[in-house]
Amino acid sequence: MITRRSFVLGAALAGAAVTGPAVVSGTPARAATAGLPLTLVNASTSATVYAYVTGADSTGWPGFVGPDGVFNRLPNPSATVTPVADHSIALGANGSATVRLNDWVIGGRVWFSAGRKLQFFANPGSPPGLVQPALTPGDPNWATDWTFCEFTYNSANLYANISYVDMVAKPVAMKTTGSAGAQSVSPLPAGALATLAAGLRAQHQSDGAPWDQLVCTDSTGAVLRVLSPTHSPTDFGGYWNSYLAQVWSRYQGQDLTVDTQSGYGALTGRVSGGVLTFAGLDTHGVPFTQPSAADIFGCASGPLYNSGGDARGAVAARLAAALNRSTLLASGGGAQPGGVPVAQYYQNPTTNHYARLVHQVASVGYAFPYDDVGPSGAAPVDGHLQDAAPTSWTVTFGGGSGGTGGGGTSARSTIQAASFTAQSGTATETCTDTGGGLDVGWISAGDWLRYAAVDFGAGSPGQFQARLASGAPAGVSGAVEVRLDSVTGPKIAEVDLANTGGWQAWRTIPANVTASATGVHDLYLVFAGSSTDFVNVHWFTFQ
Repeated sequence: MITRRSFVLGAALAGAAVTGPAVVSGTPARAATAGLPLTLVNASTSATVYAYVTGADSTGWPGFVGPDGVFNRLPNPSATVTPVADHSIALGANGSATVRLNDWVIGGRVWFSAGRKLQFFANPGSPPGLVQPALTPGDPNWATDWTFCEFTYNSANLYANISYVDMVAKPVAMKTTGSAGAQSVSPLPAGALATLAAGLRAQHQSDGAPWDQLVCTDSTGAVLRVLSPTHSPTDFGGYWNSYLAQVWSRYQGQDLTVDTQSGYGALTGRVSGGVLTFAGLDTHGVPFTQPSAADIFGCASGPLYNSGGDARGAVAARLAAALNRSTLLASGGGAQPGGVPVAQYYQNPTTNHYARLVHQVASVGYAFPYDDVGPSGAAPVDGHLQDAAPTSWTVTFGGGSGGTGGGGTSARSTIQAASFTAQSGTATETCTDTGGGLDVGWISAGDWLRYAAVDFGAGSPGQFQARLASGAPAGVSGAVEVRLDSVTGPKIAEVDLANTGGWQAWRTIPANVTASATGVHDLYLVFAGSSTDFVNVHWFTFQ
């Protein structure tokens, strides 16, 4: 089972500049020998990407794998938060680099950052502590576009996985060759990050919970990453209270049976005096009372404290999974985890909507720490590779299953207006049009929307179609200009619009494509005409 590794940079750096002693460099663990070739690929739209390989050696000492493949042990600094030497591996546009892992790396990560380098620090100790990028606004890497995958490479095997337990950011793909044959893990599909962000914003509009606060953007409004609720900057408070009250009420008069899927067998419990009690189960002094939102999302605190590889730990993990998926009130919910089919996960209005949306946009990947809990024999949901004798390993940033780049969002797909990667002057709102979701409104002359890496393919489309609405006053109209690569780039289509009967009175309006568009481009919707708001946009496509 893969559990979440916590970020170690916390409140000590929040809101404060990072200062300290001079940069300290690492010490090689031993002389380089032949090892596992790790190929790092930049398939993103960024011209410069930096990769890092971190972890611990076989003694548990943390450090970095350098470009030469040698493991550099982290030096022990004399002060906290000491900057460490630069161990970045530069990848140019569509570039790659191969590093031989010449030493075992335990609890490792392969990091990528686009456009600028990441900052790592060290804290004194024996061994010293590696301070990694954290998901707090005060962290010096907060505004940097970064992501990672996790791995261990030891005498037993290479085990590598992609996880969304902490966040969703730019896509990462992997592939290996070796004794287990060729294996691959696909990245997020094109547009997934924007779709996830739009879905969380829509969920906030629906239930008022701070799902929208999980969306992190840069100064232009582009989505950098989406946080899991565990890292929410805003407390979810009593979000789960009503649901928990119903669960506790149900199991006062009905058995809740939890199959530990181990030698501990199935344990049966009921609620009495506000405590869910399982016959014969030692709870180590931590009773199963109603958990808080933080307990549920984090799966590791309060009554969901996991004592490890014992019966209480097995029950806590399965209760945590059932709560995140909101299956305890579903038909069959009294038998966990096998009583409720996967199709019934996340169907209650009160649920972990981050996990729900992650599983909608991603084919594989954990969305919370015990996402591996499921009916016995069910297919695993994590995206991992495992090989006892690997001969190659490729990790790709920015696209393509198993290390090949992808073209981006198809121009001939239906592109949701709210999935923009950057914007100026606009806002989103709940949409009542067919399909629901969000639309983009409050649009007037000079505003714009950007959609990164739209793929037109080898042949230019003939028509642009947009789903538009307008409640503009009489005499007010404007134009939706479609431009390539910048707000002043080549204009390939234009739709002129006046009042359609209301801000939610939707029409699909076509326009001829007047200039050739092939290949992959950043696409801009640029708004011209009236200085008064004149249009809402739900979606668009090319035919």
